[in-house]
Amino acid sequence: MKKTQEYITFLTPEFVYVPFDDEKLLKINSQRKVYHNGYLGTKTNNDKIFSPASGTILGIKNSVYNNYTSNSLVIENDFMDKREKLNASRDINKIKKSEVIESLTKYGLNKKINSKTTLVVNSLYDKKYDLKDMVINVESYEEILEAIDEFMELFGIKVGYICIDRSDLYSINAYEKYINAFVNICLVHSNKKFKDKNTVFYSVEEILAIHKAIHLDYMYDNTIITINNGSPVIVKVKLYTSLSELLQALKITYKSKHVLINNKEVKDISNFIIDESVRSVIIKDN
Repeated sequence: MKKTQEYITFLTPEFVYVPFDDEKLLKINSQRKVYHNGYLGTKTNNDKIFSPASGTILGIKNSVYNNYTSNSLVIENDFMDKREKLNASRDINKIKKSEVIESLTKYGLNKKINSKTTLVVNSLYDKKYDLKDMVINVESYEEILEAIDEFMELFGIKVGYICIDRSDLYSINAYEKYINAFVNICLVHSNKKFKDKNTVFYSVEEILAIHKAIHLDYMYDNTIITINNGSPVIVKVKLYTSLSELLQALKITYKSKHVLINNKEVKDISNFIIDESVRSVIIKDN
């Protein structure tokens, strides 16, 4: 089991590239300094924008993300993750439901939830190309179960489900250590039966983000990707890191090769930025 938890961490990129829609909606101080988890403004749909690192804004660049292009704030990382203030862990039993909803909305995690909701947490698995959720499950099964339990209690949800591929034995074994303590959370191996209009789906990574939002009022500032250059390499990476910087740091040759992001080929690797939707990077010879 220990072997499945091993991965490379790349949480100190030289730059991060935070996407935005409209420069007029940004809130940048005159010194152009930003804090980790610092508020940077809003998108046109009113979603708030936060920085995953502290540092200095150098300028604006057109960047490529998964399935879209966008202007981005180029932030030079100071490698310190300085915060404007440190948030103490909040006691879930002492905070109001309205405060939880406010935190979830703040970080784009709020969905239409009520006591009639069927909560399903999806976990994906592909032993060759996508090990992200398996690593999250093995490393963070306690936090995930506790977060689901707290979430259900806050909204009065009767039963929650974690859907794990039947072949993902590492994840199943991890949850089975602790799941008996949560009588209203069930492991299932298919989500096909959940077609009710009241069903709400989250990913395991989103549940971790909810845990951080509820308890600390911080964004979840990293993600896990699987890079396959003949064999899978698992990497925990800071959000909005340049893919080319990551590949160069790992000494993975990608020029003159096919690079697929989530099984879709991307040509402009030099400008491609990793966000939470990136799960797999496949590098193939021409």
